[in-house]
Amino acid sequence: MIIPSTKRDTIENARPTVALTKSQLAALLLTLLPLCLSAPRAIGQDTQPKDEKKEAKKPEPFKISQLTQGMGLYAIGPLSPDKKSILLLARKPDSSPNLYVMNIGDHAIRPPLTNLKWGVTGPQWSPDSQWVVYAGFNETASFDEIFILNIKTGTSRQLTKNSFSDKEPVFTPDGKRILYTSDESPLPDAAFGILHVASIPVGGGKPEFFTDDDCSSIRPGISADRKSVLLLKVGDSSGRQSLWEYSLDGKAQRDLTETRYARIRSYIPGAAHGMIVLWAQEEAAQPDEIYLFDPDVGQAHELPQPELPKYAPSLSPDGKLIAFVSPGRVGSQLFIYDSTTEQMKQLTFKPGNTHSPMFVSNSEILFGSDRGKANELFLLDLNQPVEREKKK
Repeated sequence: MIIPSTKRDTIENARPTVALTKSQLAALLLTLLPLCLSAPRAIGQDTQPKDEKKEAKKPEPFKISQLTQGMGLYAIGPLSPDKKSILLLARKPDSSPNLYVMNIGDHAIRPPLTNLKWGVTGPQWSPDSQWVVYAGFNETASFDEIFILNIKTGTSRQLTKNSFSDKEPVFTPDGKRILYTSDESPLPDAAFGILHVASIPVGGGKPEFFTDDDCSSIRPGISADRKSVLLLKVGDSSGRQSLWEYSLDGKAQRDLTETRYARIRSYIPGAAHGMIVLWAQEEAAQPDEIYLFDPDVGQAHELPQPELPKYAPSLSPDGKLIAFVSPGRVGSQLFIYDSTTEQMKQLTFKPGNTHSPMFVSNSEILFGSDRGKANELFLLDLNQPVEREKKK
């Protein structure tokens, strides 16, 4: 989620020319306070560029429907492998984000599936769409643990219970084990803060280490062909991150990106022509960018307008379209990139902050936004262009 920054006015080295008593000073502050509070809004209204006002009124090119009211949407999770359901994280007032599931067909949302005091993060589906694994804090935990939930019954089981932080879970392709990131180390003299990828059976049991490198390994995922594991390694001295491919039994096979990126925030295999979508930064001081990376030749192509920061990519099921968030003239907005035409287009213009877009079909995109003041769930249909009224 992109949270707008606030501005704070400061007055330094002010020197009064007339000595004031404490009571006079208090009266003066009470007089000036309403002016100070109202001034930024008045100034913003008076000086807002005409092109920004025009942008806010620009008609949006496709039909957008609001699906929720008062849900407190926090983030949109992944689509189930059978494409029938999608996971949502939402938070009620004064509570942490918990897990919901929505039916794609009728947009019906079940009551919350979890009720963890400190919330849920990183939910992922099993290959058969019957289970969900997630990281979360219960009432007694000091660290996040791994839980598994049966979608049909709504019952959860805790898989890890230790004095370490366990997060970023994902099912193996056969659905029998769960890979996750942990700060527990298999190395007896490991430095503090070194992370590793571990695995645990879905039925519970003793965890095993999947990686045992001297550097950190994080964010396990599964390749598009389901035949290997992808994960990120963090350079021991440089801190730069690289995408690696491992065999399913935990053997390193190849370094895909080497030291090209300072940070890789996420990766999505399965793009057209065998590409991998990367949300990354080449240098820490540079804005976030989205790349199409070819693992066969080790080359990456950034999306158009590299000066425009790009966040939170989502890939269409056919691998041809990428939905993402970028700053607009008014708030953060939803954009789309078509890899077949190499064209990029802005899809939303209404003032607000857009977050966590997710394709549910090749033509439908779910996204979260506070464009109606509260954070709610919206659906954009690329097959339903909005007809503009012709000027007489």
